[in-house]
Amino acid sequence: MDKNKASYKTQSLLIAATLLSLDTPLESIEKDSTGKSTFTFPRQGKLDQILEAFWDKTLQIEPNLLWESIRFLKSRIYGG
Repeated sequence: MDKNKASYKTQSLLIAATLLSLDTPLESIEKDSTGKSTFTFPRQGKLDQILEAFWDKTLQIEPNLLWESIRFLKSRIYGG
């Protein structure tokens, strides 16, 4: 993970939904020619702390909030 970049990109729906649930603004969603989506977030606030806690399996998040974020992202991916 390059912390010097201005943005964080991931293809993981779960990571993207987690960041969105914890008030990290979504910059963009880009689809490649295979249909794979890349989610881009600004590298600001607690983004790196959230990612570290996610990978350390110490992050706590309200399940309904995560579910709503997953549904929102899926609607953006498949709904245009």
